[in-house]
Amino acid sequence: MTEMRARPSVLCFGEALWDVLPDRRIPGGAPMNVAVRLAQHGIGTRLLSRVGCDADGDALLAYLDRAGLPTQYVQRDDSAPTGTVTVDVSDPDSVRYTINRPAAWDFIDADRYLSGGGDGIDTIVFGTLAARHETSRNALLALLDRASLRVLDVNLRPPFDDPATVRMLLGRADWAKVNDEELRILGSDRHADMPLEELAHAVRNSYELAALCVTLGREGALLLVGEDVYRQPAYEVSVVDTVGCGDAFLATWLAGMLEQLGPVHALERAAAVAALVASSEGATEIFDARDIRQFVESRGPG
Repeated sequence: MTEMRARPSVLCFGEALWDVLPDRRIPGGAPMNVAVRLAQHGIGTRLLSRVGCDADGDALLAYLDRAGLPTQYVQRDDSAPTGTVTVDVSDPDSVRYTINRPAAWDFIDADRYLSGGGDGIDTIVFGTLAARHETSRNALLALLDRASLRVLDVNLRPPFDDPATVRMLLGRADWAKVNDEELRILGSDRHADMPLEELAHAVRNSYELAALCVTLGREGALLLVGEDVYRQPAYEVSVVDTVGCGDAFLATWLAGMLEQLGPVHALERAAAVAALVASSEGATEIFDARDIRQFVESRGPG
């Protein structure tokens, strides 16, 4: 009898909020975006976050229900409001964010999660932004010890980019995703003049990462897994805005890796979904497997 491989499961930890654009409000927050995308790819996904006891929190939970993502681990806070981010998309290739505070997601309670049946974590996805406040940071550190695979989304948003915290989280990660600007910042102390691929190797080796994925915008992506290097060209699209592109890329790449599609196919799908997101408004439009396949078949990379 053939042994059946257990389906992967993922816990996404961190911010769930509203992206406030000049003309609309969109559900956002990197961990929430990644969780929604993972669920769309058929990965068993939980989101551990916190929203206020307010209308914004109600609306965010309603959105997650519609997206088919379980909400039992999204905590409510009667003191802090649901988080918001003011988004400036005047330059669609370089979106700017103002992350407002206080926010309920700064106060995630690990004990409440564990006592509510949240023990046993296969893969945890977490970002650097969720560690800006000591309460959520301590909750995250407690949960990292329980995870089999720890995937860090480096998300350097000044002023919430304390170098010591970022280094500490990289040291706790197994896999990491960065963009090219973040990679330069991470390697600026010793490797500033290195070619990008050499710099990626240096950063990966410094933190003993099993995998490092670097998104390169219009240049595609670079992936280091062990001693192997993979490159994926970007798909050309008419960019509407880049809100959520990195989150869509991370979720799709991670889903492919967890489903053991292999690095080449995982990167190809991730690049396709990121391009689809860039050509639509906001971070949360749904694309199914047929959309992805048709896109890849109809557009050559590069």
